Amino acid sequence: MSKRVSHYIEENGIAHIQMHDHEGKNVFSHAFVEDFLVELDAVEKAEPRVLILEGLDDVFSGGADKESLMDLAHGNIVVRDLVISERLINTRFPVISAMKGHAMGGGLVIGLCSDIVIAARESRYGAVFMTMGFTPGMGTTTLLPTLVGPFIANEMMFTGKRFKGRELAEKACGFNYILPKDQVQAKAQDVALQIAERNVKSVYLLKYTLSAPKKKLLIDARLQEDMMHTISFGYPETKEIINDLYAH
Repeated sequence: MSKRVSHYIEENGIAHIQMHDHEGKNVFSHAFVEDFLVELDAVEKAEPRVLILEGLDDVFSGGADKESLMDLAHGNIVVRDLVISERLINTRFPVISAMKGHAMGGGLVIGLCSDIVIAARESRYGAVFMTMGFTPGMGTTTLLPTLVGPFIANEMMFTGKRFKGRELAEKACGFNYILPKDQVQAKAQDVALQIAERNVKSVYLLKYTLSAPKKKLLIDARLQEDMMHTISFGYPETKEIINDLYAH
């Protein structure tokens, strides 16, 4: 079992992927992404009825790490190499994100690529790319408006503001549930149980149909986001901001 990511599957067909990189705070290091994809491969082979994604109590996922950002800045990887978005959207089974902890940048994108999103009132959620000097990626520009609405999405992306779950609840953003943190996991399990009771073949068919718009949005985003990354990561200021942010 990986120290960073693991999975298990209940007898009723509910799969769980647990992101528990306490040291790295579930940031998308190269090793973390590899571990995540290994666990997702194993889950997919088991053909579960539904998947719940879980993070730490304080951090669901923190997005990219410095090494990945500097690889982008130096042109070593591009948006299409960040495959988590595509893999989650293309699963045969529904995905529930149980986001008890904070979800920032690419960490929030995991929620955007899920079918059902449950957030915590106490935690913060944000598309923080611009605070690091570069434009959003991983499909954020097209997927985020579908979750929180276009105007809140614009504010999130332009300012990098981290919204508390209770703020998003007041704005009637499109999360399925925004609950006290200690209720998030139970609600995810309850929704998963309801899905697991349905005809699995029909569930898979419905997932295929409902995910089609997101697949198109992701394709559209990549063309634009790849171009923006090429430009914004080429700015000397971007490299300086990244270095300053990770200097301590």
